[in-house]
Amino acid sequence: MTAGPQIDFYVLQEQSPGGRFKLACRIVEKAYRLGHRVYVRTGNSDDTNVLDDLLWTFSQNSFVPHQLRAESDSQESPVVIGEHPPAAEGTDVVISVADGPVSDFTSYLRIVEIVGYEDDEKASGRNRFRYYREHGVEPNTHRIAR
Repeated sequence: MTAGPQIDFYVLQEQSPGGRFKLACRIVEKAYRLGHRVYVRTGNSDDTNVLDDLLWTFSQNSFVPHQLRAESDSQESPVVIGEHPPAAEGTDVVISVADGPVSDFTSYLRIVEIVGYEDDEKASGRNRFRYYREHGVEPNTHRIAR
């Protein structure tokens, strides 16, 4: 396997309302607190809006400053949410809840793929995992109970 970014799959093992989005928020918060510049990649504007709202409300004890990519092409905020490919410059970590892989994954230090509990989410996760493996990277898998 070739050297590349670290790619981690976080796979939910239990059904939970909004589970993959809440998991994404927890990982975003951790990456933000570690000082990383984060891009949260969604599959559509509805998912973008869900994550925008959740980042304000998922935990009473946290604050994650963020902006929507559509609001500005600049990345003044340490966390940016959008459905379009992120700018490689200024992005350390891409956290993805989208159905497709990050095609330009070699442009980033780390990719985090969130896989939900539902069958279609698992199938999408398997396809993304296969994509990275076929492109020379062996992803890590983390099974998350909740």
